[in-house]
Amino acid sequence: MKLLSSICLFALAAPLFAGQAKVSAIVERARATAGTEAALNNLVTLQISGWIEPAESKMPSATILIISRKPCSQRLVVTVDDLVETTILQGDSGCIIRSNLSDEEKRSQIRTMTDEELKYEGIEQRRGVRCHKLLYSYPDGISTTRYFAINNDLLVSTITDKGVESVEVGEQIVAGIKFPKRVEYYQGQKMLHTMVVRDIKVNKPLKRGIFTIPTGQKTK
Repeated sequence: MKLLSSICLFALAAPLFAGQAKVSAIVERARATAGTEAALNNLVTLQISGWIEPAESKMPSATILIISRKPCSQRLVVTVDDLVETTILQGDSGCIIRSNLSDEEKRSQIRTMTDEELKYEGIEQRRGVRCHKLLYSYPDGISTTRYFAINNDLLVSTITDKGVESVEVGEQIVAGIKFPKRVEYYQGQKMLHTMVVRDIKVNKPLKRGIFTIPTGQKTK
């Protein structure tokens, strides 16, 4: 489903790996736009919840939950009707679980995730802003491109290999860290939907086992 595949995580929550000095500098400056080093270093756990508002009434709405814990644990849950997609990252391992609450045969389908690589692709104009272009590539063929403004290092947009672009809008400060109020998603010039950030929790206790990679289940 396009709605599930087009969900992108915030730049702050996603792990970044840079093999070039220039890429590292861009990532470090972009990180600084989100908050001070003290505020970012003090962040241990993060919980963000909200919902997806489709641009067209015929598309289904959805809820979203992002839970992260330093150094390398993350859980993303997107629910559309009776379809639930859960992405779990734990250290060097990760998986995507697709569940259909109304179909017993499809209740637990798991795909193992692979490592990512990061490459600098030069300077490009994006949404009227000159940007550094960074390409995140995966061995299974999936890729994501991020654009960081040259003048202020802010994340301008993120585009998946399916051509879905996400743009962060608005600003809210929680525990000294900047988060968007919503994230808009586009396919070309057409808006698909908007993710509205409802609640953000920083350094709150998390339930035990939420980052555990399931084993012994049917995989696909």
